Amino acid sequence: MANIAATVAALQHDCGFRAARAGTVLERLLEAQLIEPGAPGVAVVINPSDFAILLLAMASGAPLRAVADRTVELFECVPDGVDVDVMPESFRPAKRTAFDLLHDLVWSPDTSPITAVEVCETFAEVTFHTRNGIVRFLPAGTLAGHWQGNRQRRATTIPASAIALASKKLFAGDQQ
Repeated sequence: MANIAATVAALQHDCGFRAARAGTVLERLLEAQLIEPGAPGVAVVINPSDFAILLLAMASGAPLRAVADRTVELFECVPDGVDVDVMPESFRPAKRTAFDLLHDLVWSPDTSPITAVEVCETFAEVTFHTRNGIVRFLPAGTLAGHWQGNRQRRATTIPASAIALASKKLFAGDQQ
């Protein structure tokens, strides 16, 4: 488990995000209760799940007033926008979200096939680059083959090596 100062420092040093914005985004996520606050008199402790949420929030590029909503929208994205909830149970695959894949990368970076994570700022899309290609995660029900907005696509790409370095610094004692 990591404290706020170490988490913000890792985001700045390893992933390239500004520390001042990271602190403010973290406050917004705490206010929205996406990250578990500490008890009275007890500091906030950041676990791998919280770090994955904060990483998505930072990469989203959302304005501070909307960063919590945008983060929820991003971590609920599913592969190619396929809504598996409407499929018959007999052949329904397990529902994997963008948050699940990012959390796996943060928790065990050495075994992950992901080489980079790309978060689109102009519409809800998280793309995971692997050695074999890419996997696009979009909101459920979205047409994956179509442009998701009427604006230029702008995205932030984070190398998996940067995420691995930050997570090893923060959670080295927690991982098995």
